[in-house]
Amino acid sequence: MGIRTMRIFSVLLWILFPGCWAVTGPGAVRGSPGGSVAVRCRYRGGFEDDPKFWCREGGRWRCSNGLFIVETSGSEAEVRRGRVSIQDNHTELAFTVTVENLTRADAGTYQCGVERFGRGPRATVELTVSPAVPYAIQTETTPQGTKQPDVSSSTKAESSCSPTAHTIPTHTTPTRFQPIIICFLLLVLLKVLFLLCIVCVLIWMSVRYRRRPREMVPERQTSS
Repeated sequence: MGIRTMRIFSVLLWILFPGCWAVTGPGAVRGSPGGSVAVRCRYRGGFEDDPKFWCREGGRWRCSNGLFIVETSGSEAEVRRGRVSIQDNHTELAFTVTVENLTRADAGTYQCGVERFGRGPRATVELTVSPAVPYAIQTETTPQGTKQPDVSSSTKAESSCSPTAHTIPTHTTPTRFQPIIICFLLLVLLKVLFLLCIVCVLIWMSVRYRRRPREMVPERQTSS
């Protein structure tokens, strides 16, 4: 009973909220001014031939001014519009959006998704544009009062510029409250409401059957 109920509500949830779980994105990406950033969004099977889009968020599940920044035609051919390009890969069930020559004005909330009857599934991506933080060479004061650079710090700075240096992890923007969490909460809520309805129906039927035998018993006729 529980498994069937979960399947039924999964289908109902997909009909009411088609964006849940169908398209997933990185959640948050970061780039530096003048550089570029690549956003890879994945989608489930069945959407290969549908157009994929990238737009700036203008509201709840809406694009700003209802326009897409860039959109594919449903094929795997790359589509470019200004500094933004998009290319789909039907085999990997994913499409990549590339934004070049980033500026601070590009920072904001975007949506990558599938265009289907105006209500296609989509995922939210937060784009942050900020310069990389350079290493600061620490100095220390000698007994003569002159400042000498810290050898260990300068060595770290030089080693970070070498080709064999490891990439230093940078602070990333925290991921936004994803729609998948909202869908999960709605699924739990619908399941609870459904179970409450079943309990109410069972109580009503039990009360009804308890009263029914009394109503069916005929009244005893008084002897004349």
